[in-house]
Amino acid sequence: MRKIALFVLVFVCFSFCFASNVYYTQVENAERNFKEGNFSKTIEIYESLIEIEKIQDPNVYYNLSNAYYRNGDIGKAILNIEKAFKFAPRDKEIKGNMKFLYSLVEHSKEQSIKDIFIKHFTLNEITMITSILLVLLFSILALLIIKRKPLFKNLVLFFLLLLFFCFSVLILKWCQEITLKEAVILSSVSARSGPGENNPEIFTISEGKFVSVVARNGAWVNIRFRSKGEDFIGWIPSNDVGSINE
Repeated sequence: MRKIALFVLVFVCFSFCFASNVYYTQVENAERNFKEGNFSKTIEIYESLIEIEKIQDPNVYYNLSNAYYRNGDIGKAILNIEKAFKFAPRDKEIKGNMKFLYSLVEHSKEQSIKDIFIKHFTLNEITMITSILLVLLFSILALLIIKRKPLFKNLVLFFLLLLFFCFSVLILKWCQEITLKEAVILSSVSARSGPGENNPEIFTISEGKFVSVVARNGAWVNIRFRSKGEDFIGWIPSNDVGSINE
């Protein structure tokens, strides 16, 4: 039994080391191709790491965004810098590239004060903070029951308020990342009144525009966005839009 357990442990460690080695080899290969100006190959490697290896690394998305920009794909560059920002919202280089890419498409992403605060932390960070506060609250409650001191009563009230605030932020963050289907237009496209080429064109939406995906119908998606106080809703091919949260 011990031999089997030892074998399994060795196998798991070997697999982990092998996977790590493959990852770093691929990243080095991508960086070499980027320096040589082979941006298509760089994109291929990073996309493979994301799609096949399921890598969720802000550096990968950041580098992929740079490769798409150098390749002339501004929409995909914006999409991937947004994904990098999702995993590392306080990274100065990522935020700097976001601002630069926004300037290329002559628009800025509208954000309220609430959005700015929520996006300063990742979903995992807010979840962890809320969990820690919950544990602290129960610990202080236990001390209050045992000691019955006014100090613990005040601390309970303080942590209740703090926990309520963090829980509210957690709900807002969860809604923003899980339920809100935010996306980026990958290339300029004409939106139609219905899902299909036989429907009339109603407006044109430019590359890099932020939209919300309302519904899907086969190879078409129903998108919505707001511009100059007016709401626009239309259908575009699904391959012309990239989801930020999926």
